[in-house]
Amino acid sequence: MILSFGGFRFNSQHLEFKIDPKFLHRDYHFRRIRYNDRTFINVTVTLQDDNKAQLGVALDKSDKPYFACDGGCIEEPVELKSSPVYFPVKLTEPITSILYITSDRSHMELIKDTLHVHKIVEAPAHDHHVIALHRHGHHLGGLPVLFWASICFLIIVFHLFLFKLIFNEYCDKQDRYKGRYAKVSL
Repeated sequence: MILSFGGFRFNSQHLEFKIDPKFLHRDYHFRRIRYNDRTFINVTVTLQDDNKAQLGVALDKSDKPYFACDGGCIEEPVELKSSPVYFPVKLTEPITSILYITSDRSHMELIKDTLHVHKIVEAPAHDHHVIALHRHGHHLGGLPVLFWASICFLIIVFHLFLFKLIFNEYCDKQDRYKGRYAKVSL
């Protein structure tokens, strides 16, 4: 389930994170992705202050060295460690995976030579209204102030009414009801 939700795909010799960068407008944490029987990988997608996504990859447990490269594999593969290694999310044309992970460095070089992309750029920042919509459910970045002011006003009015009702019930004169409910003697 984790693999399909995140867009992860296993090949015979590598794991790739295949997702369109335009869908990375939230923080995602994929923990303990099982690469093989002895290796677990953590992948984190973090939204930076400038609304750009960043990938963090770390080995949770491993039996041998693993390497990773970002979209397009233009730069040299980076050896993964237990502390996160960060990659910028890159947009390629045609669209390829944004992350490749393998234990075989020569296979990573083969991926680098096999990918034929015309253009590789860092993925653009997401618009503020998209981020606000997904974080708060409203394009203004949360519910309007008028909404919260009216909710507070209604709560205060309700409690004042309740206090007045209780006060009138217990502190009003008790004598005016005695004549109605007293026994009539004949």
